[in-house]
Amino acid sequence: MTLTTQATTAAASRLDLGGTWELAWESGPATVPESVQAARIAAQVPGEVHTALLAAGLLDDPDIGWGELAQEWVGRSRWTYRRRIQWAPVPGARTDLVADGLDTIAEVYVNGRHVGAARDQHLTYRWAVDDVLRPGDNLLEVRFASAWDAALAHERAHGPLPSPYDEPYAHVRKAAANFGWDWGPHHVTAGIWRGIRLETYTGRIEHVRPLVTLEPAHDTAHVTAHVRCDAPEGALVRVELTDPAGRPAGAATGTLTGDEVALTVPVEDPELWWPIGLGAQPLYGVQVRLEHAGTVLDTAATRVGLRTVTVDESPDALGTRWAIVVNGHRVRVRGYNWIPDDTFAGRATPQRVTARIEQAVAGNANLLRVWGGGHFATDEFLDACDERGLLVWHDFLFACAAYCEDDDMLGLVTAEAEQAVARMSAHPSLVLWCGGNENVVGWHHWGWADQLGTRGWGAAYYLDVLPRVLARLDPTRPYLPNSPWSGTVDRDPAADTHGPSHLWHPWNEADYAHYRDHDPAFVAEMGWCGPAAWSTLERVVDGQTLGPGSTLTRHHLRAIDGMHKLTRGLQPHVPTPADGADWHFATQVVQARAVATGVEWLRSRDRCGGVVVWQLNDCWPAISWSAVDHAGIEKPLWHALRRSFAPRLATVQPVHPGPTHDPTGDAGLLLALVNDTGTAWHADVLIRRIGLDGTEHARARLRAGCPAGGLVRLPVDAGVGRPAYPHAELLVVDADGVRTTWSYRPERELTAPRPEHRADVRVVDGALHVTVTAVTLLRDVCVFADRLAGPLGVEAHELVVDDALVTLLPGERHTFRVARRDGGAVAFGGRLPDLVVRSFGEVAR
Repeated sequence: MTLTTQATTAAASRLDLGGTWELAWESGPATVPESVQAARIAAQVPGEVHTALLAAGLLDDPDIGWGELAQEWVGRSRWTYRRRIQWAPVPGARTDLVADGLDTIAEVYVNGRHVGAARDQHLTYRWAVDDVLRPGDNLLEVRFASAWDAALAHERAHGPLPSPYDEPYAHVRKAAANFGWDWGPHHVTAGIWRGIRLETYTGRIEHVRPLVTLEPAHDTAHVTAHVRCDAPEGALVRVELTDPAGRPAGAATGTLTGDEVALTVPVEDPELWWPIGLGAQPLYGVQVRLEHAGTVLDTAATRVGLRTVTVDESPDALGTRWAIVVNGHRVRVRGYNWIPDDTFAGRATPQRVTARIEQAVAGNANLLRVWGGGHFATDEFLDACDERGLLVWHDFLFACAAYCEDDDMLGLVTAEAEQAVARMSAHPSLVLWCGGNENVVGWHHWGWADQLGTRGWGAAYYLDVLPRVLARLDPTRPYLPNSPWSGTVDRDPAADTHGPSHLWHPWNEADYAHYRDHDPAFVAEMGWCGPAAWSTLERVVDGQTLGPGSTLTRHHLRAIDGMHKLTRGLQPHVPTPADGADWHFATQVVQARAVATGVEWLRSRDRCGGVVVWQLNDCWPAISWSAVDHAGIEKPLWHALRRSFAPRLATVQPVHPGPTHDPTGDAGLLLALVNDTGTAWHADVLIRRIGLDGTEHARARLRAGCPAGGLVRLPVDAGVGRPAYPHAELLVVDADGVRTTWSYRPERELTAPRPEHRADVRVVDGALHVTVTAVTLLRDVCVFADRLAGPLGVEAHELVVDDALVTLLPGERHTFRVARRDGGAVAFGGRLPDLVVRSFGEVAR
């Protein structure tokens, strides 16, 4: 819309309507409690119906016990949010109601008059409300229908769409994970889940898209600010750029014709934005002012990083490479997949999300992939990644299903993409858009054609709609049609020859040594299940003993055949513990070993452009693939990956790929040095073959060089690396203070003595120091900080331990530091409780 040229002195104003609303149940299934049917509930906005019911004491925590099954009536009901607002008209100005997120099927009323409808959780909606608002007091209502029922109705009208789950999530534009996933619960939410406000203006800035290009020599950057406005014809737009120190760096002014103007500001000798570990993350300020007839109508501000990003898809012997290139530098990716951090989005506060991002950075990751079954990333998420140099791969919101291609869905998906691309374009951390997750592989391998016939399955989105939106709004970022992807929709995406792969065969069907069967160009998903911290799961199993015999343990494990696969994963390594602490510890350590094995193998291969582990975070207390559990406690997996993701990695690998290598034969072992930093690495390496009784049988020292961004493989001398007694020996490599080991046989076949240790504890500078001394060989020593919460008088998630999975030779010692996350001091005067200190040999006998 273009407004008239009427002059005004009013600048745009925005009235936040968040805060406390009244929530009421309207209709639903017979299982709705009577206490809910009659209640008028204080509901916080942004938020969800579930969180309002929880706060009011009208819903038991659905994470605990069987609570998930007892809350399904929430998602099958109709709900109304109400609040009163005060409004005063401004002469010559327009007032809109703007909702940044309504979940999902909603009708909006002002003073009883219908003003608009929402049909997509991921869209921002805007409605003119001048003709229905009145001076003074006004009633605003948002009436939500059941998204579950709406999805089922669409399924009946259009025919079922194939997916891995018996749920209609592909029939409604709502986070797919709300309908349950193989790591998350079934909570079909509703509510005003993002901000809502009144905007009064005569002209406004809709969005600013600052797109960056660099000259080949990187001596000049061009920041082109595409400014879209709803303003009087002839309005002026001024863009001012400030450098990272806040000093003026250039400006441009233009006249608005239509609804958009593009203004370019050149920057000489730009300070480039780099991924973490490769340089700094300077951010330039972009300030935009909209003026008309001498009056400022609106302003906007954002930040931008000056960098380029491309994808290297050059041919190689197996097919093509696939690697992200920033500022001309090939970045070897060490990443995690990101899922919604809570089943209820309102609880995933910016502070909590930033804490998860900090854990990714502390664990040596350099990329997060935002998975397509959740939500578009918030600006707070992207700001945190911008500031830390953490790259972001972002899926559009499609996951593991066929999707309807009718006109209504086409319109919603196009609007989603346009809004998301426009909003996120300023963020330098965002380096890749991806059409969706496992849609093309579903088409190839999951039997969709028999069910769909001639109906569309979503290819129109991945191959046409989304790339056209990006070409119009942001051609500066690469686009990947789907993950996994082999370069064309007709080539099998499960192949390792082209593009990103998903490596799920080891978890689903084999021991983790089978990661070495693969030599892919890039890995966008791989992982292994393991339980959350003991304290996290103990809270939700309602008094049952954790383990396979517990029905509630199984209830909090959603992986398909999950308990069977957990058990199968243990069997080559340890006798399977029945239940309790040994089962919990064994499955946690095997998860850590499994993923570290795959990551280090892939990083030791020159062909692989990166690995993105499934997954960083959890949305509920669960046994899942996460490295950080729902309470924010790092699992042993996180500690293992902190080592495996280290920018400088030393890892022992078989000379030949595949799981059936014989390291005692002629093929032997090699030491791979991986250097992802920008400076050369000269490593002091000590290689020893140690008997499990601690006797040293052979050793070698070497000074190994690895260039910046390089990878070298050094054969391990057979005199050191080839064991005389493979059941009784271990290869131990120490490189610049970091230890890695190679076991010639699975743990359960080793003849190691039963592990013995001493543990001493003292408080040093407000933290607890637990010093473990090895009497015998100790493998994968862990100190479980959450088990110290009671004696230290804090909540389990408030404690953090600095290390885990430490291997100690007889006589060696290691001090673990247990501290409060908030920096507060701990006090301790007793003995360590049982099961605080564990080593893997305890469960391998």
